[in-house]
Amino acid sequence: MSTAQRRPRGRPAGGGISAEQAKTVLMDAAEELFITKGYRVTTMEDIARHAGYSRAAIYRQFPNRRALIAAMVNRITQRHIAAMLPRLPEGAGLITILVEALVIVASELVEDPLLQSMSEQASDDTVVVLIADDPALTQLVEATIAGIIATDADVFRPGLQPYDVAQFIIATALSLLLQTV
Repeated sequence: MSTAQRRPRGRPAGGGISAEQAKTVLMDAAEELFITKGYRVTTMEDIARHAGYSRAAIYRQFPNRRALIAAMVNRITQRHIAAMLPRLPEGAGLITILVEALVIVASELVEDPLLQSMSEQASDDTVVVLIADDPALTQLVEATIAGIIATDADVFRPGLQPYDVAQFIIATALSLLLQTV
C-alpha cells in the first residue's frame, strides 16, 4: 500500500510561487467553496486547507475575511467587464455604450453563481457595497462619462463632474441589482 507523499517543509527550490499566484490560488479555492459549501459557513481555514496552504498563509495574503471578499468581488467585476467589452456595439456612441454596459452588468451579475451565493447568505448588502467601492469600476464609468462630456458637452448640465455622474450611474445600477438579488 502506497502512502501519499507529503510536501517537504520550507520553500521549494526556485522559490515557489509568487504572492500574486498564491492570492489567485486562494481566491480560486474560496470561489469553489463559497459556491459549493456556502459563503457564510466557509471559514478562512477551510479556504486555506482547500488551497493546500496553512491558515497563517491565507492571513498573509488577506488580513481578514472582508479583504478576501473585496478581492473576490473585484475579480468577479473585472471578469464581467472583460467579457462585456467585446460585445458592445461597434461604432456606437459613448452614451449607447454606457447604457448597453449597464444593461449587461445588471442582467449578468445577478446570474453569477458566486455573487448569488454571497448575496443570499450575507446578512447585509456587503456584495453591493464592495462592487460600488471597486475603484476599477468607478474609473471605467468615470472615463466613459468624461469621454461623453468631451464629445458632447450639452449631454449633462454644466458643472457636473465625471466622477459625480459615474457615482450616480453606479449607485442607480446597483440599486436595480439589489432589487433583483
